Amino acid sequence: MASRPEDLATTTFKTTRAADRICEDLTSKLGWKHRYVAARLAIARSLSVEDTPWASIGTEAEDMATPIRGMQLFGESVDCGAWLALITQRHGEHGMDKKTLHALVTAHWHRGAQLLHADWKQAGQEMPRFFAHLGELASLDGQSKPIVDADAAPTIAGEIKLAVGEEARDIRSDEKVLFPLNGAGGSPHMAIMGGVGSGKTRTAVQMLTSLREQAAVPLLAFDFKGDLSDSLGSAYGAAILSPPKTPIPLDVLHIGAQDDNGIKAAAARIRDSIGSVKTRNPSGIQKEALREAVYQVLRNSASGQAGDLSKIAEALQLEYEERGRKPDELSATLNELTQFDLFRPEMSPGEFFGKSWIIRLPQDTSREMRRLITNLTLDALDRWLNAQPDAPMDERGIRALRQVTLLEEAHVILETRLPALANLVRMSRSKGGVMTLVSQSPDDFEGTDDSYLDNMGLTLAFNTQARLGPARRIFGDGFSLTALPVGEAVCRIRAEARTRKVIAWTHTKTAKSETS
Repeated sequence: MASRPEDLATTTFKTTRAADRICEDLTSKLGWKHRYVAARLAIARSLSVEDTPWASIGTEAEDMATPIRGMQLFGESVDCGAWLALITQRHGEHGMDKKTLHALVTAHWHRGAQLLHADWKQAGQEMPRFFAHLGELASLDGQSKPIVDADAAPTIAGEIKLAVGEEARDIRSDEKVLFPLNGAGGSPHMAIMGGVGSGKTRTAVQMLTSLREQAAVPLLAFDFKGDLSDSLGSAYGAAILSPPKTPIPLDVLHIGAQDDNGIKAAAARIRDSIGSVKTRNPSGIQKEALREAVYQVLRNSASGQAGDLSKIAEALQLEYEERGRKPDELSATLNELTQFDLFRPEMSPGEFFGKSWIIRLPQDTSREMRRLITNLTLDALDRWLNAQPDAPMDERGIRALRQVTLLEEAHVILETRLPALANLVRMSRSKGGVMTLVSQSPDDFEGTDDSYLDNMGLTLAFNTQARLGPARRIFGDGFSLTALPVGEAVCRIRAEARTRKVIAWTHTKTAKSETS
């Protein structure tokens, strides 16, 4: 039976505990009196995104929060009708039953809470900027178009299907396993996991090579082991960069917004990228001083003065002197890293990300340098890509592509909880972005509070020493990652909402890249 407006008012709804914790935190920080306010805002925030969220979020009792009555969550009468119309419009199918309605409310509530969490971080946890950002999303200023670089990369249309590995065979049915990268209702993002020698990098290279054969989309790849240059470099015609030997020709301090609020928001983001290069998080005083130093450099850059990382180090030193603060680990690290020529502001983000690049970050460079390069590049990508207009969709719901990113050894950045990476995973799908994260284990994604794997269109795990809990949450019961033979993987494709074992590759075939 199709859902009616009164079904919203007379039923109870619930979300995940993770989403409820985010809403509870916002309720406390923003001074709201009622729990339903943040929940309602979360659902509205999710509905502002064009695609439907994954409605098959696990609903086991221990993972779900206390329900809220529909009358509190959605109001009554006309209000309920408006909410139902919005949910139905985003779902794309009329006449949905009550079970589907409950699943969609849960999924929108969950996704919206995650988006609000990212919005709050992006606003530097400042209430006026937070609400100003939400107002922009709702076009309350009468402007519906985001600021876009004049040299924005074009989109590439057409349906893309990728074989999951060289063999790509379902072990049980022997059917070909294809991942619909940009299909309707799915997500283009991929998480490929496995231990050393399992074939995770080999599979990622094979799939991205196949993508390039079907669409001339530009690639940004972070190569931590040096095994991507020959394979992906030739396939994409990518330039190979090895900073500081060959600096990255990107203006990482480029910001599209010229107003003070926009500069402050960008300063907070760049502050987070720099501050997370060390394992130990900066103190509140350090973060505030660093944000002010970045803000001064960005404000001067907006006025026509050239800015770079060394200017931020100088500005931080002056900020410390004004505050009567002695040099510390943060300032020493920044001074040390800015002695190297890591970036050169030769290209705007639109120019840079419209081309293909492989950035080599070998182990003989410091951990702090690898993190700084990756953090600032991803932050620039996030600020540019998520400011673009939505990539067009055809009548079948196939979305055009704009840019592909491969982050090898993703745990290096996952553990820093970089807001830019979370934003790219959550929001770049509608912009034509594709994120591919290659890491060692599902454990790497635990404790990030950013639900990366919930946003993946393809989750693929080879043999790895993963803890049972994370693997079970992703793939369900009955799948052991520690017992997988070489070349076999556990595969979950979001559009299929099921888990199966696949043969991705076999020993008899020569790998195009090392089986790492």
